[in-house]
Amino acid sequence: MEPLAAGDPERVGDFVLRGRLGAGGMGEVFLGRSPGGKAVAVKVVHPHLAR
Repeated sequence: MEPLAAGDPERVGDFVLRGRLGAGGMGEVFLGRSPGGKAVAVKVVHPHLAR
C-alpha cells in the first residue's frame, strides 16, 4: 500500500480512504474504511468510463 497522493480523494461516499492499493486501465483502487470500521477496497473508475 502507498499513501494517498496529492489530488486523491479522502472520501468516496461513506468510505474514508487510507491509501492506494493500485491502478489499472479502468481506474484506481484504494484501501478504505466502511462506516462500520471494516477494511474495504474501493475502486474509482476513470471518468470517461463512468456513465
